[in-house]
Amino acid sequence: MEGKNIPPIITLSAAVIACGICIMRGASLYTTLKIVLLVMIIFYIIGCIARKILVKVDKDAEEAAVERQRIEQELAAKELEEAELKKEEEALAESGEGLSDSTPDNGASEAL
Repeated sequence: MEGKNIPPIITLSAAVIACGICIMRGASLYTTLKIVLLVMIIFYIIGCIARKILVKVDKDAEEAAVERQRIEQELAAKELEEAELKKEEEALAESGEGLSDSTPDNGASEAL
């Protein structure tokens, strides 16, 4: 989110409201112009500050989402690796049981 439209929108909204208030109060044209100009300057500055805050919050949220996704991928890879190791251990254990039953003793236990 760039937020480049935030300051003008805030500024113009405040200027319209200030102009409406000045017209309802019956202020002179010169006074209305001074007030509207002052309001526009103040609210433009407020809009710029709001834009910076919103852009920073959006950037931080995006970075947090990327970090969270990276951690989830690492966790998934680790779980997959552990599952593969467990399958290999089970396969070795099954093949080891079969080997011990079919391996001849050759009298080694009698010699000791």
